Amino acid sequence: MHSESVPLYPPETLPMKDSNTNNSMGQSTPIMGPSAPFPLSAPAQTIATGPKVLLGPENTVTTCPFCHASVMTAIKYTTTTRTHITALLYCLICCCCCIGYCSNSAKNTDHFCPNCQRYLGTYEK
Repeated sequence: MHSESVPLYPPETLPMKDSNTNNSMGQSTPIMGPSAPFPLSAPAQTIATGPKVLLGPENTVTTCPFCHASVMTAIKYTTTTRTHITALLYCLICCCCCIGYCSNSAKNTDHFCPNCQRYLGTYEK
């Protein structure tokens, strides 16, 4: 038996294949190694955030992370899939679908800073 030794190269000195050459399947071979167009692994990133603010279904007193003012949040209710399903169930049960849209119990609550008008978070029901 005859065994050939395969030379080992450090990653920086790997011989590069031309991306225009075809392999046995007739497809081009992507370039891998230090000059690859995309990184092989993404670097880990840590995002520093401020203290978590507990936002509820009603207005909440908090400190705005943008303007640093102590404020009572302004809220806006938004419809979701849960709102539509609730309206459909009310329509099937008592033939009145507007109850699901008139009630805020099945809507999400978006909180905003009344001072700088920035979005602070959402309370999902």
